[in-house]
Amino acid sequence: MTTGTADRVVVVVFDGLRPDMIAGRMPVLEAFGQSGVVFTGARSVFPSVTRVATSSIGSGHWPRMHGIVGNSMHQPQVIQGRALDTSGFEHLTLAREAWGRVVAPQTLGEALAAAGRKMAVVHSGSSGSAYLCNPEVTANKGHWTFSIHGTGHTQTPDAVDKAQNLHGPLPKGGTPKHDQLAYAAEVALTSLNTADSPDVLVVWLCEPDSTWHSHGLGSDEANAVLASADAAFSRILDAATQGPRGTATAVMAVSDHGQITTTGLFEIEALLREDGFDARVRPETDTAVALTLGNSGELRCLREEATIAPELAKWLMQRPEIGMVFARDNLLPIVAGAFPLSLVNLDHARAPSLFYVMSSDTGPDRFGLPGRGLMTGGVAVGGGMHGGLNRHEMATVLNLRLPGGPAGVRDDQPCALPDIAPTILDLLGLPKGAMSGHPLTLDGSLSAIEVDRQTAVSGDFAQVLERRRTAGAWVLDHGGRA
Repeated sequence: MTTGTADRVVVVVFDGLRPDMIAGRMPVLEAFGQSGVVFTGARSVFPSVTRVATSSIGSGHWPRMHGIVGNSMHQPQVIQGRALDTSGFEHLTLAREAWGRVVAPQTLGEALAAAGRKMAVVHSGSSGSAYLCNPEVTANKGHWTFSIHGTGHTQTPDAVDKAQNLHGPLPKGGTPKHDQLAYAAEVALTSLNTADSPDVLVVWLCEPDSTWHSHGLGSDEANAVLASADAAFSRILDAATQGPRGTATAVMAVSDHGQITTTGLFEIEALLREDGFDARVRPETDTAVALTLGNSGELRCLREEATIAPELAKWLMQRPEIGMVFARDNLLPIVAGAFPLSLVNLDHARAPSLFYVMSSDTGPDRFGLPGRGLMTGGVAVGGGMHGGLNRHEMATVLNLRLPGGPAGVRDDQPCALPDIAPTILDLLGLPKGAMSGHPLTLDGSLSAIEVDRQTAVSGDFAQVLERRRTAGAWVLDHGGRA
């Protein structure tokens, strides 16, 4: 077991990094894996998008508990005429006003605060993702969150002011985000080298996600930004393992999801409307169906759900571009061929009527890299995308190095993002409380791995979903059209 083996935990998140893109491109991260444990069975959550993943990392729960069910999700009681955009600090502030808490269960930050421990977040991605790492940060004594977007994009603006006083103005500009990576590393180093160093430091690196979206997974720009992310990690790793707490610091290298290459655009809104469905990305007052776009997305019936949802599902299943269809559990009796949202841990009260996943496969993209699929919007065709259940979207980095711990171990135990927070607490000798996830084990005591293959069929439409587990919860592995 790992219980109580560390006095401090440093977590470095590489947004969007696929495990198979490390070797030969990121030598420091590759060597780090060889010096500790690489959890090859690590997977994301569904949908495999950043803010759903962030909320799972920050809470130790699946979406069915934390309630962030998409990067964008239509919540008319919070905002009308468009989806709630969880990447934005302002939208999450509105959500807090409407819901009381954005993430309902106790979070990692709150569990640490209850034990008198401090947590800090250094975030170079969206302000919404920074928010969701520790949503109750202002109530947790000594906790702070730095956002690369400035004082108006965090609940603890003093952390941004302090960083700018020490390191100068915040970096601006598009992709690749070399400057943002370097700046985040500087802020992290300052935090690690102070006498008041936090007990848990989360450093969220915004790459390679941003550059893969805009330039493609195998582009020159992508390879260059992987090198920059590796350099930032090298500096953070050195600082984390030096000084008076260095020999008692556990380091985790994590990613929130992978990516695949987009090969075509399926204009779902226009096609739905052509076939008579009143569906809009930006719903009007009397719109029947609100939808979101990406490698996957929601179809939320705003009225007449029992009448419209079955016809919508039938339409989706008749399109070869659609890979998978999910429905809220109460709709299954009238939506033949759909998987229940409970099967993918998405059965929260905020979940939509239906959820679709675009068709994808593991064939080579234009760079010769495996993983390609269709999308309904979000990036230019040829850019990287994520959100579905392709194995290259679901596979995540999860490497752990403990003080005096095992080295050179590759562990295939099924595990997922909700297991990260309980593992951090376990490393510090603290209880996980009511978290859905489970601490990672390192003593080889796990039972045999079970594999569960689910299928659903309606006419010519058939879909499959594969899950894995040992003694704990089922972990989503991959899925698609059969």
